[in-house]
Amino acid sequence: MNEYRLLPGEVIINEERVLKDDDPIFDPRERPDLDTAISMIIGQQAGYNIPFASVTIPRHKSLPGQNLFECLFGRDSLLVADLLKFKRPELQLEVVKALASVQGEKFDRLSEEEPGRMAHEVREENDPVALKISADANWKFPYYGAVDTTLIWLKTLGDLAKQDPAVLEIDVAGRPLKVRAIEALKWIIFRLQTPSGLIESNRSNPKGITNQVWKDSGDSYLHADGRIASITSTASIETVGETFDALRACISLAKLTPELDWPLQEDQINAICSSLQELLIEYMWVGDHFAIGTDRDPLGAQQPIDSQASNQGRLLDSEIFRDEKFKVYRDAIAAAVTSPGLLGETGLRTLSSNHPMYRAGGYHTGTAWPMDGVFAARGLAKFGYATEATEISIRIKRSIEAIGGYPEYLRGDYPEGPLISHYIVDVKAPGLPNSLHSNRIIQPPQLIQGWTIGAYAWLVENYPDQSS
Repeated sequence: MNEYRLLPGEVIINEERVLKDDDPIFDPRERPDLDTAISMIIGQQAGYNIPFASVTIPRHKSLPGQNLFECLFGRDSLLVADLLKFKRPELQLEVVKALASVQGEKFDRLSEEEPGRMAHEVREENDPVALKISADANWKFPYYGAVDTTLIWLKTLGDLAKQDPAVLEIDVAGRPLKVRAIEALKWIIFRLQTPSGLIESNRSNPKGITNQVWKDSGDSYLHADGRIASITSTASIETVGETFDALRACISLAKLTPELDWPLQEDQINAICSSLQELLIEYMWVGDHFAIGTDRDPLGAQQPIDSQASNQGRLLDSEIFRDEKFKVYRDAIAAAVTSPGLLGETGLRTLSSNHPMYRAGGYHTGTAWPMDGVFAARGLAKFGYATEATEISIRIKRSIEAIGGYPEYLRGDYPEGPLISHYIVDVKAPGLPNSLHSNRIIQPPQLIQGWTIGAYAWLVENYPDQSS
């Protein structure tokens, strides 16, 4: 079975089989039960018990491409804790405190630290992965190269404070969380100062992460004709919703702490939120569907990155389209994420199978991530699209139950292809314009992934009677 295809002009520079057919990961009887899996991913950072992005079972520790994310990842840990709040409600506050303990205080080009910014990846200096990344890409740790972590952190803190305002008084590394929330808001204000009026991926380390959102691979933002989007001005569609939610959380937090000097008043924040709604539609609504994001053309004009991708599903998990006047956009998203191009047997594909750059095993160009599909399903259910939410959820749940782990992602071509890829394949495209220096077009996923465990916990909670 051929697990990958080459695009015109591509040349293989590395091909390596990682998983054998008889690996127990392919036997669903080997999958740890949910409570065991949750225990496996819980680790410690600065004394806080938090979910790691992934862990590796002993027999896979020496495999290429495994054992990469056993640490605190800001975005990952926050989202895992969100999905696990039915079973482990204490984790959200633990992650909030862990990230607050390393909140940015200064500008540092190599670590991409900025005042008020929350870290993306927190590793000890002697961590072998940290040593390799630092040597190869000149990173410093903690590494802050994500634009969504701070937004999700604020939303999470806002939700926790609604339940118990006393959490805002918790002191972390010499400052209460309520003060750290103000610093996070100041970071949002700073990062909104862009030509688009949106938070953009714009790295300060030349070798830092290009797309500083959850789809962070170099080829994840593609125009409809296959061109790779800008590496300096890309704004992702779901980040707009996350910014909106973070700002709305700040309104609630400010009302709980009137004694503090917040940098914006409620009417000013509401004006920014209205602007975000307008800019989202202006830049990313393409007649009858949403683009994956926006960047600027060579002349500096804002343009949509017009590809059908899974990101739009996150807008329903946000509150940005809550008002009834946005129903036409909610309907369009519900139709898009359940269309044949995006919805496969394993869930919501990261990129439509109709796209010229679609790869069934591509990291963000065709695979289906259980976490991504579950957040879309959660949003669909919230807005009353019960049939669509069920259609996505059951496919994800059955796919996880058909394998012996909790993989990071599943292939987009199952059952024609395997559930997960066996190979690592790297290519280059010499002479082609707008191509990456090298590109990993398929690889096996991390096999015990935190947010897949979280996604499965959410599915068990909400669809308990549905199984394979």
